[in-house]
Amino acid sequence: MPRSAYERSKGVESVTWREFPLGKGIALSILDESSAAGRQQKGQRLLDVLDEAAGLPPCKLTVADRPQRHRTRAGKLELKTYGYYRIAWESSPQRGTIRIYNLTAIRQQVLAPKVFLETLLHEWVHHYDFTGLQLDRSPHTSGFFARIRDLAETLGVGFVTPPKREVPSAAPAEDVVVARPDRLQPGGKPPPQWIRDQVLALFGHPRT
Repeated sequence: MPRSAYERSKGVESVTWREFPLGKGIALSILDESSAAGRQQKGQRLLDVLDEAAGLPPCKLTVADRPQRHRTRAGKLELKTYGYYRIAWESSPQRGTIRIYNLTAIRQQVLAPKVFLETLLHEWVHHYDFTGLQLDRSPHTSGFFARIRDLAETLGVGFVTPPKREVPSAAPAEDVVVARPDRLQPGGKPPPQWIRDQVLALFGHPRT
């Protein structure tokens, strides 16, 4: 990862607004929703407010009424995905989308309201990083989590965010997918195996 992107992410601890986002009522109303359809409708309204106030391109929300993607080992939960952010990258970042799973991984219960809202804010900060800060990566730095807390405080829902987090490394965020028109990543690197696996799953295996 380019150090400049990591250092810039680490050094910015707040969101810069062109106008104050009047989304507190919408954010609080999301806490009263449990259905995927209701959360998607109100969540999209909040994203629209945030995008307009920050001067960002639109970000589309999908709330999937299905269990979180997860992986188990020896019958125990090893990894789960609350949601992810996807950005289409051409000459500049555009067409951001957020997907959040409405059911928990194992018990398939409705995701807790606070967890859902924090996940929504988390993924929107990835959108802000790409389209607002113009970063080519959006790592989970200490600055990234500070921006989530700042956003939550701005909306009056600071109680939904966890305590300050420590960032173990500068590894790329696993909940971010950057879709580029070229098949190779910058520097001529082939796409990682998990992306190739998804392509094969969608379009089938090549003929032998």
